[in-house]
Amino acid sequence: MERLGGLDGRLLEKRLGSLAALRLSVRVTDNLHTMLSFGRSGERLVVRLHHMFLRAPPPVVEALARYIRAGDRAASGVLDRYIEAHRSLIRKVPIHERRRRIPLRTRGRHHDLGAYFDELRHRYFDGRHLACAITWAKVPRTRLPRRTIKLGSYSADARLIRIHPALDQAHVPPWFVQWIVFHEMLHHVHGFRYEGGRRRIHTPAFAADERRFVHLERARRWERENIDSLLWWDSGRDDQGGP
Repeated sequence: MERLGGLDGRLLEKRLGSLAALRLSVRVTDNLHTMLSFGRSGERLVVRLHHMFLRAPPPVVEALARYIRAGDRAASGVLDRYIEAHRSLIRKVPIHERRRRIPLRTRGRHHDLGAYFDELRHRYFDGRHLACAITWAKVPRTRLPRRTIKLGSYSADARLIRIHPALDQAHVPPWFVQWIVFHEMLHHVHGFRYEGGRRRIHTPAFAADERRFVHLERARRWERENIDSLLWWDSGRDDQGGP
């Protein structure tokens, strides 16, 4: 969600432009994840800021100007601390609303995501309850071959893991699908942190935890060797063999 900032936004725009010595426009957002972003639009820099910054004190506005102008690392730290202290201002969307229009389907023709989720939960998370759901994603038809493919995703707002249905093929090994599921489970467990107003999700702690997966290197190698069979996957066909 995005809007012009009204009087407060105009004042912040004027102040930032003066401090950063840049021609810029401020857009005030009610985003859930990205608190700060900016990019060029013609001769102006368009700065998108969460509305929490409308109440920022002068030191934070000055840090914001330094970060926008030169990516100042010290300024980034000031912004991260400000965002953390004002997380209560980030809009909360109830989980049931996020999931309301998402049919959950875990059993595929060749792979059962629910069974994989439970197996991984007991093997790597001491069997504890993880408050998230999993489903095969709905993927629109696209021109083949795909240029890229996102095999899994995690929505923190809905607490939902989605797995690309291209993985539900007979030639895709169970341990490869499990790696993708495990990776997304780690996103649920580790969450994210802000750096420079942006979310960082693949932290060193995340990477260290992922290395516990027993088939990690085998799965990465399989992906490199078989990516074409996933990029060429056709949702209109009932089954497809490997290369």
